[in-house]
Amino acid sequence: MTDQQQPNIRALPASEAAARLEEPDALVLDVRTPGEYVQAHLPGAINIDFYGPTLRQELEELDRDAPMLLYCRSGQRSGNLHGLLTELGFRDVVDVHGGLIEWVNAELPVDR
Repeated sequence: MTDQQQPNIRALPASEAAARLEEPDALVLDVRTPGEYVQAHLPGAINIDFYGPTLRQELEELDRDAPMLLYCRSGQRSGNLHGLLTELGFRDVVDVHGGLIEWVNAELPVDR
């Protein structure tokens, strides 16, 4: 038996994913462009541009053991990161299904 925890990356509806904001050590990761980020983002979110040339390098600097809440605008970019996050060893990732669009539609908090 191995000590290494299996990766757990799952997409959840915004209403369920919002519980991750209550976790004190949670990492909230917005993978939209900086221009999208400044318009509105989840409380406490950090921005790493999915299209940026340093995406992998910036992800490698994050705590792989911290619970993560991942999102983009619609869920496309964040969904495309599941493989890379698994490869890099992230263990507990909740991806907001439908992205910020669904988050706002669910009337959940955003910072502007």
